[in-house]
Amino acid sequence: MMAYVCGVGTTPKVVEDARGSSEREPVARPRWAWLVVGLVIGAGAAVLVLGGGTHAPSIAPNDPEPGATPTVGGIGDVVEGFPDGLMAVTRSNGQSLELMIWPLQGEPYERTIPVGVSRPPGPVAFDPSGRRIATLLPVPDRELGVLYAGIPENVEIIATDVTGYAWHDSEPLRLAYTTFVDGELILWVVRPDLAEPELVTRAVDIDGAVAAWGDWGYAFQDEGRDAVVLLTDTGEIKDTHPGRVMASYGTGWLAVDSDGVDLLSAGGGVRELDREGLRADVLAGRFSDDGEQLAVLTMDRILVVSLDDDSELLDSGGRPGVPQLTWSSDGRFVLYPGTRGIWAMDTGNGNVEQILTSRTFTGLGIAPLGGS
Repeated sequence: MMAYVCGVGTTPKVVEDARGSSEREPVARPRWAWLVVGLVIGAGAAVLVLGGGTHAPSIAPNDPEPGATPTVGGIGDVVEGFPDGLMAVTRSNGQSLELMIWPLQGEPYERTIPVGVSRPPGPVAFDPSGRRIATLLPVPDRELGVLYAGIPENVEIIATDVTGYAWHDSEPLRLAYTTFVDGELILWVVRPDLAEPELVTRAVDIDGAVAAWGDWGYAFQDEGRDAVVLLTDTGEIKDTHPGRVMASYGTGWLAVDSDGVDLLSAGGGVRELDREGLRADVLAGRFSDDGEQLAVLTMDRILVVSLDDDSELLDSGGRPGVPQLTWSSDGRFVLYPGTRGIWAMDTGNGNVEQILTSRTFTGLGIAPLGGS
């Protein structure tokens, strides 16, 4: 029998809702992050590369000079019909991170991001506005990581001992993350109206991390049981389901990989997507902004399925790099990083093209026309 037990006192409650408590755990307090990371760096074990104190990266013979961008025009000139600007994170010569802003009309330009990268590279996730990023960097000889988040040019350390994080699936600037301290998995939320992260709940007997959240609540990925644990918006556990969370949508639907792709409702219902192509090993998934389509990334291709009808599954090759997807604001295009460059699929006609092949990308976000 699966047991999730609150780690505070002897109360039999499954988890403890800590919203009403004014106390904070000193070991989990995010403002201690600078001290902890400073000690790690001082010991010579850190992999964090901060702006201003970095060494110039080595340049591979076939790589362009830092900051060099081929003349390509706007993304609207390259991908016909694309409606938005593109925000992307690139690895400069395999070392530092840079933000690339590619307007609908006009050449792409870059800004330095004061965060190093892990090897192999980890994904950099944009919030729904495309204006904030988050990334989790490992610390050598430890299973937990250091969470960075914020405006790309001014990211800062949010917390240490972090197991995972997730941007809110529909509202910008809202970030959830989990830390693991003294045998407890602790859920925190960062909101723009809070001076410091808010402790939501804590639990034991869950070996994993927050994987998705929205107004519907939270989804933990329990790695030990290969299961999804659903929580209410106040942090109380309400259901479990076998599989792995790939994506969530604001109405409360989650895409879950469970020997095939299922749609799991935050209310407990399950809908199987019975399409043969969705039985492959799945790396990532993403709902379109209107919730009518789901893009699924496998080891060697992208699949797009309509959720409102029985139309054919769109299927196209293009080996992915970092497992991440993003949709254009009109739901017509879906993009993902390749081993080099970006693959862009036009779901209107199924065409796929590869762009910016001289670069390596670790994160993609969309800036709708009004904000680009």
